[in-house]
Amino acid sequence: MADGLPDGFEDLLPFLDWACPTELGRNERRWAATMAESQTFYDTMLARGAAALEYLGQFSLDEIADENLALLNMCLALAECSATVEMYENPQPKYVFPIKRFVPMHDAWPLAAAGVRP
Repeated sequence: MADGLPDGFEDLLPFLDWACPTELGRNERRWAATMAESQTFYDTMLARGAAALEYLGQFSLDEIADENLALLNMCLALAECSATVEMYENPQPKYVFPIKRFVPMHDAWPLAAAGVRP
């Protein structure tokens, strides 16, 4: 383990704060970043994402924990950050739904999957 990430992914340690465990948290991180920070994270994860997903592919979702979960959350953060880089070119786009009002129900997983509302 490389202080929070699996061995072989030490180069991603500077971006560990993007590894938020919920979609809302990842979006809040995306909105708090500068465009330069978003671009750097995006470029780095785009280059390393395939290796990360290949590594994570050896586990079932139920087995992913600790440093492996942080790596998975970084991959998910890439999906969130891609909107900033590829579509909006702005981490706080003017004409989108305000992120503070967006509360995904699936963030309460596994309870949301059972139909239980927070």
